[in-house]
Parts: sequence; C-alpha cells; structure tokens
Amino acid sequence: MVRRVEMIVSAVAALIARRFLRDPRFMALIVPLWGWLNRTVRRMGRVRVVAAVPAVRAKREPVASVPRVRLPSGKAWLVKALGWEAAGYGSQLQALMDEPEMVALLAAGPGVVRVLRPLGRMLGVVVGPVVVRVRKPRAPRVRTPRAAKFKPWSPGPIPNSWWRQKGV
Repeated sequence: MVRRVEMIVSAVAALIARRFLRDPRFMALIVPLWGWLNRTVRRMGRVRVVAAVPAVRAKREPVASVPRVRLPSGKAWLVKALGWEAAGYGSQLQALMDEPEMVALLAAGPGVVRVLRPLGRMLGVVVGPVVVRVRKPRAPRVRTPRAAKFKPWSPGPIPNSWWRQKGV
C-alpha cells in the first residue's frame, strides 16, 4: 500500500514541477510542495499500525527558523490549479482508499489517516471517516441590568459668540 501511495505522490510531484513552472502564480510553491510531498511519503512508511510503547523524544536545540511558505488549504485546490491530470491522480487515490486492505489499514491506525488526509484534501478525496465536531450548547447567559451612573446636570460650555451677542 505504501508503495502505491508513493507512486501516486511521485506522479503528482512530477505534474506539479511540469505545470507550476509555466504559471508564475504558483512558482514559489514548487519547492515547499515537493518537500511536503516527500515528507508525506516518508511519514507514511514510518507509521506503525500496531500501537507500540511511546518513544521518549530527545529535546532539540532551538534553531533559528526561516519563514515558511504557507501552502493553500482549500478543498481540491491542487485539482483547481492543475486541472484534469490532478483529478486523475485524485481518482487513483480514491480507488486506493476504497480497497478493503486500505480501509482496514485506515481503521487500524489513526496515524495513517493523519498523514493522508491533507493529501486527500489537496486532491479532493475523502480519506478516512469524516470527523465532525459537535459543540455542546451553552447555557444562556443571565444578564443583570446595570444601575445607571449618576451624572449631575450642567448647562455645558457656553460658546464665546453668546457672550459677544449679550454684550457682557
């Protein structure tokens, strides 16, 4: 399964390189998108289905960060940008998600779903079960009326022209 996902992702990466070089709007996305796709394939290979003992992570030294290019996050944005070829790769990914082995893999490990869901969103494919957050209704707020603050009455400022008219 990992090999098939890797083949789909590498084909999408080749399509991105070929088509985004022609379009100046997306030229800045080529390298970050390629890096993200390669990391996705590597993460897919590392995800374990069997729950293992959590590993202790070593603390890393803080590194000066370079400002990252933020990838678009809309649904099927890659299909909208690349057209029918990306839609073809999306349908291949959808066919892979519908196979019984992949359904079992997705059900067994939520890590696989976490890795593949952004790729599916880029290509307009639903990966894994749809997660819907249900918010609990809040209790209505009881508002107490505030007491009005006392302001003594004053006539306000008298304009200079009034004094001149009265001859004072």
